[in-house]
Amino acid sequence: MNMYYEELYNDEIEKYYLMALMDLAAGSTEKELENAIKLYETLENYEACAGILKAINENKYYNYDYIRTKKNNKGRD
Repeated sequence: MNMYYEELYNDEIEKYYLMALMDLAAGSTEKELENAIKLYETLENYEACAGILKAINENKYYNYDYIRTKKNNKGRD
């Protein structure tokens, strides 16, 4: 995988990860996100699956203040 493609791939995962974190902070359940993963698997969008799964796993460890801080700092990278 060349560096440009790898960077795009990682950016796509990060985009879905942040959106899933925002969904969780807004009150979505893990079950709803798991259903989204099934949909994206059907569409073969594995980057979306990876990002959402990362958010589900991290949701067990972080509070929503951390999520809001992560979202607000994204534009500063």
